Amino acid sequence: MDSELAELQRQFQAAQEAKSSVRLSERNVVELVNTLQQLELLDSDLLHTVSGKEYITQDCLRTEMEAEIGRLGRVSLIELADILGVDLYHVERQAEYIVAKNAELMLVQGEILSIVYWDSVAEEINERLQESSQISLAALAAQLHVSSDLLTSILEPRLGTIVQGKLEGGQLYTPSYVSRIRAMVRGAARGIMVPTNLSSVWSSLHQLLQEMDGATGGSTEGNFFQALLNSLIKEGEVLGSLRSGISWTPAVFALAQRESVESFFSQNSFVGYDVLNKLAIPQPKQYLQSKYTEGISLETVFVHPSMVGMLDASAEDVIEHGGW
Repeated sequence: MDSELAELQRQFQAAQEAKSSVRLSERNVVELVNTLQQLELLDSDLLHTVSGKEYITQDCLRTEMEAEIGRLGRVSLIELADILGVDLYHVERQAEYIVAKNAELMLVQGEILSIVYWDSVAEEINERLQESSQISLAALAAQLHVSSDLLTSILEPRLGTIVQGKLEGGQLYTPSYVSRIRAMVRGAARGIMVPTNLSSVWSSLHQLLQEMDGATGGSTEGNFFQALLNSLIKEGEVLGSLRSGISWTPAVFALAQRESVESFFSQNSFVGYDVLNKLAIPQPKQYLQSKYTEGISLETVFVHPSMVGMLDASAEDVIEHGGW
């Protein structure tokens, strides 16, 4: 038995060492593979590389693509096709399949990007933000070669976690910077005593920031100031009314308006519409009608019913005595 086994081993070794007199050319191999596929002895999903010297299955292509995506985090389909040596068409087909099966990947403008890549980008953005206090989203998008909308959708769920900042009006701000600007807006709003167009106020704050911070203060926009003011109004930290988003009337002015009208009307039993115009009260006639429902609206003045009674009594007295 042992001798038979030894003889078989000897024959096998001799067969391995023997040189074949028949060699297949690359063309013969291609024709052989095509024939085997026609005979359905090989899977039809077999792909050949762009060099034409190698074959690869679609499963193997998919696996190699996933490996490259995991290694790079962000890679273009053209780059993948070049790395793997296959036609771009096959890479595009597999990319759609890979992204559809993996929620942590996205296909954007011919590139595959992973969540891991975006997390690393968010960390870098946060480091820059903490150094500069604010960053333009448009500038970041241009550097990353993505749209601002895409970058916004990526950063918003990471705010407060990876990115310690606030996104407002196309700008990223640090919490400390937001607190600082919020205090400036609060002080400016409380210092206004008469109706004011906020555009001029925001311009003044913008200029003040430029003087204080130099170039870093130049990108703070009016809509950021506006958002902070809306928040202050909602929380009751500043009192007043905002009309058309830009016209601010402080509560102290509205109170002074009301008191002036009430004082004049109670002392004289009438008030001219010109008085209300001077107090910057719009639509004086409608204002007085809503405030004093029992009053009488004339062409230029608004009178109390008691004034009409006094005039009636005076007229009757003149008629009765034949003169004043």
